[in-house]
Amino acid sequence: MARVIMSTHGSHGDVLPFVALGRALRDRGHEVELLSHAPFRDLAEREGLAFTAIDTAEAYEANLSDTPPLLGAGLPRWRAYYEANGLFEQIAFETRHTMERYVPGETVLVGRHTTAVSTLFAAEALDAPAAWVAVTPIQYMSERGIAHMYAQTMTDHFDRIRAGIGLPPVKDWAAWFASAHLDVALWPSWFDQAGTPAPKRVRLTGAPLGDASGEQVLPPEAEELLDRDAVLVTGGTGRMLHDRFYEVAVEACRAVGRPALLAVRHRDLVPQTLPDGMRWFPGLPFPQVVPRVGAILHHGGIGTLIRAATSGTPQVILAHGFDRAENGARVAAAGLGSWLPEQRWSAEEAAALLKDALTGPRVQVPADGGLGAAAEAIEGLAGSTTPYSARHLLTRAERLALARRLRSGETA
Repeated sequence: MARVIMSTHGSHGDVLPFVALGRALRDRGHEVELLSHAPFRDLAEREGLAFTAIDTAEAYEANLSDTPPLLGAGLPRWRAYYEANGLFEQIAFETRHTMERYVPGETVLVGRHTTAVSTLFAAEALDAPAAWVAVTPIQYMSERGIAHMYAQTMTDHFDRIRAGIGLPPVKDWAAWFASAHLDVALWPSWFDQAGTPAPKRVRLTGAPLGDASGEQVLPPEAEELLDRDAVLVTGGTGRMLHDRFYEVAVEACRAVGRPALLAVRHRDLVPQTLPDGMRWFPGLPFPQVVPRVGAILHHGGIGTLIRAATSGTPQVILAHGFDRAENGARVAAAGLGSWLPEQRWSAEEAAALLKDALTGPRVQVPADGGLGAAAEAIEGLAGSTTPYSARHLLTRAERLALARRLRSGETA
């Protein structure tokens, strides 16, 4: 049995796949601990995972409230966001906690690609086996850009964290991003082939369908709308969304004369007054709802689009920011839906695509069920004696100093 320490950040689309992966590892007999945002504690513990909160529920909501300005923001704004939300302190906490929980020969470290730098910091300091897990292709496509951002705007903070655990500064962030023992991509092969493929180092395992509803009950009001072949509208569970998204989506549904279910965690994002036949829900059990709707109009989150594709539900994507345009283009290339960039958002154009989706064929792709393959790949790292692969990025003097520290059992 291995001990697996996992770290992830973001909204439900970033955290739920890790909860599902943790459950798959637990089912294979491993002890799993998840480090993530406080509101996910109940869900993680319900799945049998140990849980350590990296923030409070209030801090998490404040963090989400600060994310909309990041859409299209320049490098200084990202540093300010990290500083305002205490994210450098959070990374330092995650790194220290992971190192304290590490048992040589038994522990595997797993982190969300890009944000979980704590996972690779700890792995480098401990010479521990580590995996970085990506949930969307843009995480690999933007590696050099993110590495540049870290080097230009955040390296002083990161250097202090690393110095505290006995590590020298990162000299080549682009190379460091590729230093995990294992890279896992949680999306299916058809999605990978519909755009720029993942790098050769990556193990493509398939999508986990991380939106499992648990004990969530379908409200009677939703049942009534589903019986009328309604449209599902959702911009995800976070706040990192263009402020016109729901306005355009609601107008498009009204233009095609369809009722709509708006699954939106934050009520203030939705127009105050909704047309007849449209209702707001703070959350819905997507495994039950998505296969029954006439179409889904959404923001382009990968969890939502994979759920729609595996349910055979036509989809229209209003894409703005981060991975959403890339995801929309892949959905269109695979013949599973259509998308609009923000520059072309209008009720008329969105309604035209929605009408086509509602009247066109329903194309379903098989669910890959990537959790088993991902869990098997991760458990294969247990007991690994391969030195951490960032070692080649150090100078000879730095390698010798780190080797002496590891032999002595020191952490800094």
